[in-house]
This record gives sequence, C-alpha cells and structure tokens, in this order.
Amino acid sequence: SLYIKPLTTVKPMIIRNVKGSNVGHLITVSGIVTRVSDVKPFLAVNTYICDRCGCEVFQEVTSRQFTPLVECSSAYCKTNNFKGSLHQQTRASKFLKFQEVKIQEMTDQVPMGHIPRTMTVYLFQNQVRTVNPGDSVYISGIFLPLPHVGFRAIRAGLITDTYLEAQYVHSLKKQYDQMDSTPEMEETINQLGNDPDVYSRLASSIAPEIYGHEDVKKALLLLLVGGASKETGDGMKIRGDINICLMGDPGVAKSQLLKYISKSAPRGVYTTGRGSSGVGLTASVMRDPVTDEMVLEGGALVLADNGIACIDEFDKMDEDDRTAIHEVMEQQTISISKAGITTTLNARTSILAAANPAFGRYNPNRKPSENINLPAALLSRFDLLFLILDTPNINEDHRLAQHIGYVHIHNSAPKKENE
Repeated sequence: SLYIKPLTTVKPMIIRNVKGSNVGHLITVSGIVTRVSDVKPFLAVNTYICDRCGCEVFQEVTSRQFTPLVECSSAYCKTNNFKGSLHQQTRASKFLKFQEVKIQEMTDQVPMGHIPRTMTVYLFQNQVRTVNPGDSVYISGIFLPLPHVGFRAIRAGLITDTYLEAQYVHSLKKQYDQMDSTPEMEETINQLGNDPDVYSRLASSIAPEIYGHEDVKKALLLLLVGGASKETGDGMKIRGDINICLMGDPGVAKSQLLKYISKSAPRGVYTTGRGSSGVGLTASVMRDPVTDEMVLEGGALVLADNGIACIDEFDKMDEDDRTAIHEVMEQQTISISKAGITTTLNARTSILAAANPAFGRYNPNRKPSENINLPAALLSRFDLLFLILDTPNINEDHRLAQHIGYVHIHNSAPKKENE
C-alpha cells in the first residue's frame, strides 16, 4: 500500500474550516478521537469459481456498492456456449483491514456559542489501531464524498455524506513509554538528577504564573509522575495512582491548576461536576451506526485510562452520579451491566477534584466535617485533601498583587532567585 505523508510545514485545518472546495484534495485536520470502531475486513478483490470449467474469475471492487458476477466469462465457457454459474470463494478474495474513526474539534477550536463538529475518518491497512479514544491527533487524508445507499438514499436525494480517507496519522500527546528521547533531553534529565533540589524545582515549574501553593504543586507533581501498582500473591491489586482533592474558598486558582494538569498530562480529561452525569463519566450503551449493534461508548474516566481525570465543581455533582466514581477511585475498574452487555472496563486513572466548602467559603467557627460537604465514603478514597483558604494578610496580598501585575505586563512568571 502506498501512503502520502504531507510536508511538515503544512498547517492543520480546523474541522469547521473544511469546505466543499477541499473535496478530492489532500488536507490535514486536527481533532480529538471520540469513537473507534472494531477492525473489520474490507473487500478489495472478489473471487469467484465456475462450477462448469473450474476457472477462477476476479472482480476488483472500487466503490461502496458492486454487482456480483453471475455468469462465467472464461474462454472455455464462451467457446462451448456454457453459462457456468459463479460461486464466491472467500479464500482467494483480497480483504483490507478497515477501521472507522470519529474525530471532534478540540475545545479551544470551538467558537463561542457553537457545539463541536465531528468528522468521519476511514483507516486502512497499517493505519488501523494507531489511535485510541481520547487521543489528540493530526490526520492527513483525502476529503471525499460518500453517497447514501438503500432507503437512506431515497430520503437524502442529492445530498451526500463526506469522509476523510486517512494517509498519515500523527499523535500529539504520546504516553511516556512511546516518547522518543533526544540527546538534549537525556542531558537535561541527567542534570536534574544531580540537582539536590530537583523536587522543588520541578514543583515550581507547574503553573509558574500561579502565585504560591508550593505544597499543592508538589502533590500535583507526584500525581503526574504516579506510582507503581502492585499485585499481591493471592491476586489482589493495589493501585499506584493517588487521588487528590482541592477544597477551598473561591478565587484561589483551583480551576486553573486543574486546567494546567489536564493539558500537561499525556492523557488528561477535564470536566465539571454540574455538566457531567454518571453515564458520561463511566460508560454508555449506544447503537453503532455502521453495524447497527449495541456497543459500549467510554466516558471521561475511560478516556483518561493511564492518565488524569480533572473534575471541577465536585461538590455540585448529584449524589447518584458521584457514587459512580467510587469503584474507579479504589478498584480502578468500571463494571457495566446494561442492554445485555456485562463487562468490566479499565479506568486506571488518577482523580483530581476541586470543590468549594458547604457554605461557599470556609467557616473557621464550624468543624471541618461541617465545612466539607462530601460523604465519608468518598473522602476516604482521596489520599490527599488540601484546604486552600483565602485569609486576609496585607503583606501576602501585596506580594500577590505584585505577582499578578508582573504576569499581566510580561505574559510570563517572574524569575526566581535560584534560576
């Protein structure tokens, strides 16, 4: 198979900017993978065998629809005026590996007040199994029309669907074990390894524009690095990822920290408590438009497998939806029993949650259990719980104002003394 790789200088397009003038052209689009189908055989050459002469007849399939051959066209049957019937022979037919992928616009590409647009991508042969749900990708391919078939064609009339026949797939965020190390990167890692203050330096590099929160940033660094999961002799698994909850007054940059972590992690998903349901976080049962059978669609926690799931406004979630996270935080799996499908999905993810106290602001005159508006079963699953309070302090507020002013003027964090 021959595939075309675009030039490295080609700038990827947004899905909503793909117009009719791009039909038949090689384009590059950017997006996030939302759905990946199973790999199925795609018929390229159909083979028949004649029951009279035993001759093999080949039919190349170039479109979505084809008419099977009925009569043998070999020289023997034509000479003797035989009308030998043809029978399909699967063994000699040629099939291509085929996979259908849906990509969606990234959140920063969607204009104000619009919903994200999607595009169908067809992968063939070596391109299959190169993307997973939740991956941010650049896909180069040929933008082609796809006429409707069957009863749908009667309703659609002259309107056709479109798809992208992929030629090259480039993943933006790679897992740590898939990254290629360069000599410069290895030299930097060796220099950091010899630094006795490497823990503080790495922690201060997390969201440097946000003032203070040194202990919180150190915990977030441990969250990004993660730990090693263990399995005991009797088969019991002990998770290695930690779960962190940031609780505090409004305006202490909890949401900004969550946004930064979701962008820094190789697999990071950001969602809010009020805009998420239990099904949207775990998994839902949908009907596949291609095969018309019931399939599982992974939610936010499944997309963040081997990554970090950031949930903002955690205290605003409904109680029923919040209980769906209990199994994920301890067993790191999701058990599903819906529509005849009974299975267990992997959700080896770290939960980073941000919540506000019960009364909007933390009330020091009340007990901590009264201020923290979360059930005990959920609190016990968080390994670290930070109370970030906005206490009035004129010296600290003055330094904070100076830091914010510097960031707004120079668009970068101020240099520290040891840098």
